[in-house]
Amino acid sequence: MPARGKQEGKTSSAGGHGRGRSSQAEAQLAKMAAGIAHDLNTVITTIYGFSEQAMESAGEKSRTAAYVRKIISAADRARMLTARLLSLSRHAANEKMAVRITDILSETIDLVKPSVPAGIKIVRKINAPEATIEAVPLQLFRIFLNLIMNAVQAIEEKKGIIEITVDGPVNNKGKRTKKNDTCLHIRISDTGKGMDRDTIEKMFEPYFTGGGEQGTGLGLSVVSDALTDMHGTITVSSVKGHGTIVDMIIPDATFGSVSEKN
Repeated sequence: MPARGKQEGKTSSAGGHGRGRSSQAEAQLAKMAAGIAHDLNTVITTIYGFSEQAMESAGEKSRTAAYVRKIISAADRARMLTARLLSLSRHAANEKMAVRITDILSETIDLVKPSVPAGIKIVRKINAPEATIEAVPLQLFRIFLNLIMNAVQAIEEKKGIIEITVDGPVNNKGKRTKKNDTCLHIRISDTGKGMDRDTIEKMFEPYFTGGGEQGTGLGLSVVSDALTDMHGTITVSSVKGHGTIVDMIIPDATFGSVSEKN
């Protein structure tokens, strides 16, 4: 039987203090993100400078020049990602806004993809491409970042699949009933090493670490706090040696189009 654990935003032990802790964490993370982005931009500028010198030394048509152009292209992409990181940090202390889930998901995957081993495939199943919720964008980014990186760390031998599903409208059980449902269902599953029941029961506690899948132990507590702010729920199912499934239900979603990307 799969081990299961459930953390509900409205009734969990984290719910009473989650908002205050989460607000402080948002401000700290925003400041840290801005600092990291600034430092990365400095490094990227250095890469550009030396790349241009290498191009001049190698000659435009040489094989070395072709490699240098790839380096410059990678630097362009890195600069784009730091711009996104800065944008997310600016929204950290703002009021909630209409956020399209797939936008934040795509930005998160773009950010982590360079650090994901080639043997791990990230598969998206988007059944609700225009699903929108009222949230702070950085909160969603933190949820996706922590859960995706936990899944990556859980996949041993660096070969497996991470599947991310966005579905809705559903009811508060994650089922489609066609009865004016307004909940959003997000599922992140992996083919990693899985967890036992004891680990699942403790995984939402601050600073708990169960090894590779839990990383520093802070990530899942952060996810719990963010979902508390959204009045959402998170359920974890896992079989030791056969992977983990994380289901999140977020209420009060809308499923029409958003006029512009936030």
